[in-house]
Amino acid sequence: MPSTQPSTPAERVRQALRREQPTETPFTWGFGPNAGTRRKLLAHFEPQGIDWDILRRETEDVVSVYPDYIGDRVPQGTPDYMGIWGIRTKSVDYGEDRYDDEIAFNPLAETEDPQAYDDYEWPQVEEFDYQVIAAQLAQNDPEGHRALRLGGGNPFEIYCWMTGMEEAMMNLVAEPELVEAGLMHINRFFKAHLEKTIEALPAGRRVDLVQIADDLGMQSGPLISGESYRSVIQPFHRDLCEHIRGLLPGAVISHHSDGSVFRLLPDLLDAGVQMLEAVQVECADMDPRKLADAFGDRLMFQGAISVQQLLPHATPGQVRTAVRDLISILGQNGGYLPAPSHAIQVGTPPENILAMLEEVLGEERFAGAIEAARHK
Repeated sequence: MPSTQPSTPAERVRQALRREQPTETPFTWGFGPNAGTRRKLLAHFEPQGIDWDILRRETEDVVSVYPDYIGDRVPQGTPDYMGIWGIRTKSVDYGEDRYDDEIAFNPLAETEDPQAYDDYEWPQVEEFDYQVIAAQLAQNDPEGHRALRLGGGNPFEIYCWMTGMEEAMMNLVAEPELVEAGLMHINRFFKAHLEKTIEALPAGRRVDLVQIADDLGMQSGPLISGESYRSVIQPFHRDLCEHIRGLLPGAVISHHSDGSVFRLLPDLLDAGVQMLEAVQVECADMDPRKLADAFGDRLMFQGAISVQQLLPHATPGQVRTAVRDLISILGQNGGYLPAPSHAIQVGTPPENILAMLEEVLGEERFAGAIEAARHK
C-alpha cells in the first residue's frame, strides 16, 4: 500500500521514473507560460493577493540549470542558445504579445562544401561560466528537494536553424553528408557542454533527467521519413544517448519533439530515448490511449496537457476531466510526468491553469501552494 506521508518533489518524480505509482502525482511546468502569459497571470492574481511567480515555483517538481554565456559573439537581444551558433533573430508583434525568437539570419545558408563546416567558428565551452550552476541550485532549490534535469542538446534543430528549414530538408535527401558534417560539430559541443555542467554540480547532487530536443513532427505526421531519420539523424541521437548514459547511468533520457512522431517512436527508442516530452495529443496518431497501448511498456511520457486546444478553449471542468484521464492512461504503468504540452500562450484562461494544477496536485497540495503564494 502506498505511503500516506507527503512526498518531496524529487521523490514524486523518481517514483514515476521507476515506473511505480507515485505516492503523490508529480508535476512540472515544462516550457511554462510564455513571457506575455506570465505578465497577464501576474496581473490577474495580484488583486487576489497571490504572487504568480511563487505559485509556479511552489508547484514545480523539477529544477534545471544553465551556465552563463560570457563570450562576445551574441548580439544583445538574441538568445544565447541561438546566438552562439551565429543565428540572428528578430522580434515579431502578433497583436496580444511579441515573439522575440523569429530567425532572421541563417549563418550556413547556401553552404555546399562540408569543408566550410570544418572552417566555421563553432561555439566552445570556454565561452560559458559553469561555476554559476551551484549558485542557481542554491537559489532555486536550496533544500535539494526537486528532481534535476539537464539539457543534452538539440543537434538537428540547431542545424535547421543554421541553414534554414527548407535547405536542411533538401540536404537531408540530396546532400546527407552536409547534414552529417554539421551534426558532428554540433554534437561535439553538446557532449563537452554536458560534461562541464556535470563537473560544476555540487558534490552528491543527483541528476534525474537529461533532455535532448529535436522537433521531428508536424500536425499530420513526421517531418521526415523513417529512412531519413535512421540513416542520417539517428546515429547522432544514439551518440548523444550513449554519451549521456556513460556520464549519468542513472538518469532517464527524455526526447522533446512537437507534433506527430508516433511512427518514429520505435527508432527513437532504438537510439536510447526513454521518455517522450511534449506529447501533442491533437496531432495524428498521438491519442494517449494509442500511445500507451503501443509504447507504454517501453516509453515514459511528459506533457500531454494540451496548450493548443484544451487549456485555451475548454472549460475548467473539461480541463479537470482531461487531466484526470491523462494521468490514468499515460500513468497506468507509472512513468508519466503531467505537464503542459508546450509553452502556455496568451489568451489561456487563468481558471483553466488553476483547474489543471488542482487536478494534478489534489486539493490539499493545491491549497498549500496557494497559501504559500499569498502576500503575507
